Amino acid sequence: EMLSKIEHELDQYLYVRRNIVNILYDAAIAERFLRAPSNRRCPSMYQALETYYDKKDWGFHTEAKLKLRGTPRQMQNYETAIDLLLLIETDVSEDPLLMRKIYWMRANRNKWTSIGKYFGFHRTTVKRMYERVLDKLSNKIITTSVDIITKKFS
Repeated sequence: EMLSKIEHELDQYLYVRRNIVNILYDAAIAERFLRAPSNRRCPSMYQALETYYDKKDWGFHTEAKLKLRGTPRQMQNYETAIDLLLLIETDVSEDPLLMRKIYWMRANRNKWTSIGKYFGFHRTTVKRMYERVLDKLSNKIITTSVDIITKKFS
């Protein structure tokens, strides 16, 4: 009885922890698919060159450019990732802003060494900080709301 309760809590903890990492990674991929804001009235040089293309020009291509867009699930995970990063507050970390940056850099698949150099820490220090906050964040999500687990991690 007691062992199954501990096993259930451990499974739930690992489930939440794994999903936090997966959602952040998926959101980092989805961010690459978001369109950059463009000012139509002020064309970039590339747009200006494109308008002066003539069919008689050498190397003229009529194929449409491939436009990559994020899937609905990726966009949902992008929104969820923003909520997850905002859950990193002073009760989870001493410096929430720094930890949010570290989490986003790690979601973009940066190496621990490069993250450590960027912030002036050793790679193992950054990884330890990451793991500690991930642990606290998982426990915070489990204790504060059970519905957020089913809603966000489905």
